[in-house]
Amino acid sequence: MTRILILCLVPFGCGATDDGDNSVGPDATAVSASCQEATEHSDLEWIQENILSTSCAAFNACHKGAALSAGGLNLESGTSEAAMLNTPSSRFPSFDLVVPGDPSSSYLMIIIGGEDGPIDPSVGTMPFNSPPLCDDKIDAIRRWIASM
Repeated sequence: MTRILILCLVPFGCGATDDGDNSVGPDATAVSASCQEATEHSDLEWIQENILSTSCAAFNACHKGAALSAGGLNLESGTSEAAMLNTPSSRFPSFDLVVPGDPSSSYLMIIIGGEDGPIDPSVGTMPFNSPPLCDDKIDAIRRWIASM
């Protein structure tokens, strides 16, 4: 599966604020604690706190407030679910960001690398300008969508 990444929809300085999900220290096989913890979660509360708030809606990230640099997609706590559910992607309107119960049809999964699909080359994958989400975090998001 092609490794693709989301959560910022336009390239204007978005980026993760955590330690880069994939590894810690010089040992590339080491997995961050939040990636290990992700294996036990499929709930929006954990996803919000450990993925959306840190990688997408932090004070210097795109998806905060009016999110003018990110197609107006606010992914702050309390707004992210309503902003994504059954909402067309601003780049590919034939895809909804989150299709409840159907992760493979959800554009969120495409843009974070969990599914193959169209990516605007001027924007790239998400989180923008940051390391890809680890597979365990992508799987947590997949489980959350599937459980709706």
